[in-house]
Amino acid sequence: MYKPESNTNEELAAFIKQPGRNLVFMSTEWCGDCKVIKPFVQGLKDEIVKTSNWMDADRDENLDWAAEHGLKGIPTFVLFEDGKKVDQIGHGERITPNQIKEWYENTLS
Repeated sequence: MYKPESNTNEELAAFIKQPGRNLVFMSTEWCGDCKVIKPFVQGLKDEIVKTSNWMDADRDENLDWAAEHGLKGIPTFVLFEDGKKVDQIGHGERITPNQIKEWYENTLS
């Protein structure tokens, strides 16, 4: 099963400012919807890292960063490009791996 890494607010801020496409996966350990998709996250990550950088964020450990970017629900996937927020999926509702894949593929066009 996928085990997200812990990152600080400062690491997230530096990450999204990198040139190119940078995706942040935000979740927590206690979140039921996060637990449902975690068995599929590694496969999603393996595909996404072919075209974007990836970083994990724990909503509870990164509350300031989440608030700064208007992220209220989890799980959520947020895409930044060259430091600017492009799009996100997940606002606290249950999302399927297929929805995430389709969303990400649509951001590529």
